[in-house]
Amino acid sequence: MKARIYFAILLGALALSSCEKKLEDEFKNPDSYVPDQSKTISGMFAGMSYQWKVFVQDYGEMYYSLNGGTAVPGLIQVSQRYITPRYNWFQTYDDLLLGNGFDAGALGSRFNETYTRLNNLPKMRSLLDGLSGQEKTDNTVYVTLANVIKCYSFSRSVDLFNSIPYTESLLGTQGMLTPKYDDPKEIYESLINELKDIGDRLPAEYAAMSAKGQSDFRAQDIIFKGDPNLWVQYINALRLKLALRISGVNDAFARQHIQDIVTKPLPTVDMTWALNFPQTPPGGGTWLRGMYENTFSSFIPDLIMRRLNYGTTAFEPGIDDPRLPVLALPTKLNKNNDFRGVTYNIDAQTPDYQANLDTSKSKTAYYPYADNLPRSLRENAKSVWNIGTFAWNEYFPVYMFSKAEVDLLLAEVEVKGLANTGKTADQHVVDALMNSTDFWYSINALSKFEVTNKSVHPDKPNSAAITGYAEALRTRFLAATDVEQRMEIIMQQRFIHLNVMNYLDLFADLRRTRHPKLEAMTYQGKVMKPLVERLRYPSSELSTNEQNFLKVSAQDNLTSPIFWVPENKRMESYYRDGYAYPY
Repeated sequence: MKARIYFAILLGALALSSCEKKLEDEFKNPDSYVPDQSKTISGMFAGMSYQWKVFVQDYGEMYYSLNGGTAVPGLIQVSQRYITPRYNWFQTYDDLLLGNGFDAGALGSRFNETYTRLNNLPKMRSLLDGLSGQEKTDNTVYVTLANVIKCYSFSRSVDLFNSIPYTESLLGTQGMLTPKYDDPKEIYESLINELKDIGDRLPAEYAAMSAKGQSDFRAQDIIFKGDPNLWVQYINALRLKLALRISGVNDAFARQHIQDIVTKPLPTVDMTWALNFPQTPPGGGTWLRGMYENTFSSFIPDLIMRRLNYGTTAFEPGIDDPRLPVLALPTKLNKNNDFRGVTYNIDAQTPDYQANLDTSKSKTAYYPYADNLPRSLRENAKSVWNIGTFAWNEYFPVYMFSKAEVDLLLAEVEVKGLANTGKTADQHVVDALMNSTDFWYSINALSKFEVTNKSVHPDKPNSAAITGYAEALRTRFLAATDVEQRMEIIMQQRFIHLNVMNYLDLFADLRRTRHPKLEAMTYQGKVMKPLVERLRYPSSELSTNEQNFLKVSAQDNLTSPIFWVPENKRMESYYRDGYAYPY
């Protein structure tokens, strides 16, 4: 199976390259994206903002991340196949040495793509240096915000690979073709400090621009439409996330930044932006096509489902999470008012699968595609991610940050006593639930797929039901007796809110905090708990940057922790014993 997947990747890479080029040709918008990026600083900034795998998630990367069930979404249990022994490659699920278990899929290319997607930044700096007077003042903001994108991109790369080239990177035009690998902790501290500096000076940079410069900025900024206040809020939120991530290994540094951040503006709206073309399946080049083509790998694991559905398998407003019907597609049972996840206890799940076989139709317990809603509702015995909210949502926006995510970060700040946020941790958790509910129903409302079908476009529960559930969540949180139990609940809520949409942040959360606790894979009597800590470097590094690569080659494996994992967590598993959910 793995051999077939790898061969398909080779073929798919060629097709994907062609697909992305076609999309760029077809969907350029001169009013937003500037046709000739090579001649204008603003055009290069717009192009950098619009690069696939920066903020816009990529079709091919999602396709191969979902497909086999052994890449990151499957490992961290945000999306999976309906596994039984018919998928025999899961018998080596715990093999992290020979590469027969965890499969990075297309994510491994992120190492090189961090640099290729930022290759306009040196050109922008050079062009800016050649300007003077008001023209330079009007163009400075683009280089400033390009550095925000740089900070975001490099932090993501560190999160995946640990030590990476940084201080000597992006210097190819100056002859630096073999950059050294930098200490990842020093990289993170540099990025956080730079974000603080940018956030503090951006308002003055914008105010110094001419009226025409500000007007041009509104046209060229495809993310926040030239609103400096939104950029400052985003920068502060990003700095908060990175400071929290480093708090377990540099407490004093993190506290200093976090205590400053909580006095600064944070997002007051959900930060998303619309692509200028509909992502209509089966076309499009974004991540939703990857979900559409991998519906059979889009079942919701119990890690999430058991924290959405608390009572019976039906959706019961006030008892169950109000987001349940907008995130999950119901099964065929109970007149399509039934929600069930897939477990990683494969031995316990197999009889359920066999009992649901429908030999008159497909000889499976589900319909494996998203192209026929009646068949999905007639045949699925487990819940996939709601195809109206996700796979068929042609207007799903690009996600940057959200109010719910900010509240969950601040809940962790309060639980760990890193700063005074002005609210208690439990209130942040409740506010996150409320804001997340609003967020996901608004995302679902963007979809034009089967708009009258309540299975994909459910009515939002009334305020009494939402408040009732929020108070039950508060009670569970307050009943948690220590920091680790409360962190379990906070991270459960992050997994529900960010889900498959932002699985890379959840991958980092899991490794850093060891929460939420995953289910072990029980497969034909074998219990497996693979602890993937990072991705491996691309093999090209040995041939193109050998001298520097050899200095970090000892960490070139799947089991060396990223620097931000605290010492007291490095020997702790991120799996629970058994299949009970205590919190």
